[in-house]
Amino acid sequence: MKKIYLFTFIAASILSACNCNNNCNNDAVVNAVQDNRANAKLDNYLYAIEYDDYDFDAAHAAMSKMFKPANAACTEVRRGNFVGRNLDWYINDQAAAIIKINHSDKHLASIGMVGANPLFTDSLAAAGDTCSRVYATMPLSTCDGINECGVYIGVNVMPTGETSFDKSTWDYGKWGHGAANTNPGAEKSYIVSVLTRVVLDNAHSVAEAKEIIESINWYEPVNFPHKGESQSFHWLLCDSTTSCVLEFIDNKPYYTETTEVNKPSYATIMTNFTNKLMADKQMMQDGAQGYERYDVIKANYDATPATSEGMQDLMKKVWFSLSYTKDINDPGFFHTDCANNAAIKASEVYNNPDVLKNEAFVKEVEKGKADFANKSLWHKKDCSLWYTTHTTVYDLEKREFKVLVHEGLDGQKEWYHVTFNHQFNKPLDFQGKK
Repeated sequence: MKKIYLFTFIAASILSACNCNNNCNNDAVVNAVQDNRANAKLDNYLYAIEYDDYDFDAAHAAMSKMFKPANAACTEVRRGNFVGRNLDWYINDQAAAIIKINHSDKHLASIGMVGANPLFTDSLAAAGDTCSRVYATMPLSTCDGINECGVYIGVNVMPTGETSFDKSTWDYGKWGHGAANTNPGAEKSYIVSVLTRVVLDNAHSVAEAKEIIESINWYEPVNFPHKGESQSFHWLLCDSTTSCVLEFIDNKPYYTETTEVNKPSYATIMTNFTNKLMADKQMMQDGAQGYERYDVIKANYDATPATSEGMQDLMKKVWFSLSYTKDINDPGFFHTDCANNAAIKASEVYNNPDVLKNEAFVKEVEKGKADFANKSLWHKKDCSLWYTTHTTVYDLEKREFKVLVHEGLDGQKEWYHVTFNHQFNKPLDFQGKK
């Protein structure tokens, strides 16, 4: 069964049009090759599209109809002026896309990434289908990005039912909504998957992002409480002074926030469990994952230089393929083979030496390692092997990022440097297109 990323959307422009106080210093710009299609191929599995504008309302209407829960295991971390992000998904032959949206009177400028997406494959991109609805809705699928004012936002998934809990009792075992009609009666009501785009389009700071988020009624069009189908999101938001994880609990936004942006914490590291619950109660959630990756990031955080290169190396340490290539007896081994199974309690897996006595688990892990080594199994329709489909490292001060797709294993080998000065191929005007 195919897994679909439907996250958010972006808006953008040139920094010269920015109303912020800071100016962007863009060096070593590499312009994309121009042609007559509505995209530019930069490398294997990596494309780029530039939008002068887009129809948010039309794209939102289409997105709300297409919404499906996503299964993924991602990692994000803030250190100083840099934010690292791994997007983990099943090994696939889907293309990732750089999205640039230029400044207009409707929205701020932004640049960011759409993850490996079955709606935007190499074959579709190569065909140059310039009138496809895919291009019209692509901005709404942005999963991490930065706007002209230096506001970063990235989205990760987390289990909804297992991590939605009554805020008075902290009973996290009950099924409920992560975000469903958070502000009834609000002037604007949006599917929660477009929150990333709303922040990129409008927020000049984390403080303003919070005001915008709280003014909107967010909802999830998922038929709760069907276990295994409901999936929620949480977001890492950053500006020059603040790092913040946003989570919806009992339909209300909660923030785990810090101004100590050079310290490892539940406000600077986000994987796939509820940061608010861990920060307040140190309680793991059954069916969640990412505790191991959190520990790896935390253990290496202080020794990581607060540079782009340092963050690149840190994110490599938690590439998802390590769950198949590290030795099973390594204390830092990722128990994701087990953690991906919602029927197995996180408390029975995480840092539990008894799991290594479980012959079925060990056998499953060894099979996963062997399958990963057998490249002929990659890119199969029903492939269950996972790896990091893109890694991004954002520079909050310069308002730019670097990206490496598919771990560099079977595609792009060098980091691609993306700035607001890039000129990518622009799609046609999709106003009124079907």
